[in-house]
Amino acid sequence: MNSTSAQPGRLLHLDNVTIRFGGLTAVSSVSASLGENELTGLIGPNGAGKTTVFNMITGVYAPTEGAIHFENRPVTGLKPFAITERGIARTFQNIRLFPSLSVFDNVRVAFHLHVTQSTAHSLTRGRKFRAEERDIIDQTRALLDIFQLARVQDEPAKSLPYGDQRRLEIVRALATRPKLLLLDEPAAGMNPAEKVELMKLIRFIREKFRLSILLVEHDMKVVMGICERIHVLEYGRKIAEGTPAEIRQHPAVVAAYLGKEVNH
Repeated sequence: MNSTSAQPGRLLHLDNVTIRFGGLTAVSSVSASLGENELTGLIGPNGAGKTTVFNMITGVYAPTEGAIHFENRPVTGLKPFAITERGIARTFQNIRLFPSLSVFDNVRVAFHLHVTQSTAHSLTRGRKFRAEERDIIDQTRALLDIFQLARVQDEPAKSLPYGDQRRLEIVRALATRPKLLLLDEPAAGMNPAEKVELMKLIRFIREKFRLSILLVEHDMKVVMGICERIHVLEYGRKIAEGTPAEIRQHPAVVAAYLGKEVNH
């Protein structure tokens, strides 16, 4: 794909993004774009640079070269919290919840990203502060109810089954009100039945919340089953982009995966 300078109707743009760690080039001249309400996959063998791309989009790393735009505004070099405020949220390969906090509080804390009352109001606990807190509580309950987690809202997050912890991490990300949700290997550790439910969940999230999703995933059945477009990395370079049907037949992708998983 050609360099993706900012364009109307495009949500995310990576323009020839490169990052080096010492003498190692982890990602090299990757260009890609994502539109509004798109469900897109980012795949590649282990060590291809997928999570590194996520880390650059979310401000964990700053690119050595190139630029990243979100809603036609540069986000390159912003801190992660500032990028989250702009409307990009993510989950992680290894679940990162607040394990000792309740399910409810794990979600409620994310809603506080967009509070409008000042620190002074929070200290005095004035009328406007109390009204905003009640609104956050109501929104937290509503979000937990949508994802069938209200029944365990008072339980510590660490006590949930693995699949529910994955779901809770996604719910917490949604509480930041993103326009773009990055899912980093959400099917990791799931059995086949759980993966089927995950695919339904991801489709539901896209339609319910009208957001875009960028998915990193090793399970090709999940990727091919839900993604509309797929970008493929190998050794830090993008080697292909297209629909699932196109990616299944792409010679470079078949070679990268040794002709195995992409054809299933």
